[in-house]
Amino acid sequence: MTADIVHPGLINIICEATKYGDVLVGLLTDTAVAEHKRLPHTSYEQRKKVIENIKGVTNVVQIIC
Repeated sequence: MTADIVHPGLINIICEATKYGDVLVGLLTDTAVAEHKRLPHTSYEQRKKVIENIKGVTNVVQIIC
């Protein structure tokens, strides 16, 4: 996920995933996001902190493309 803008759809996906066990979120690096669409509004570390603090998220891992 890019998680540049956290919206209800992302929260719904995470809530649904918790029904199946631990939730591991793969978070794209700034470079990977830029290659996909554009530079993110927030840095990787900022986005990681937000995702880590969403109820139900067990772990966040870095995705480098």
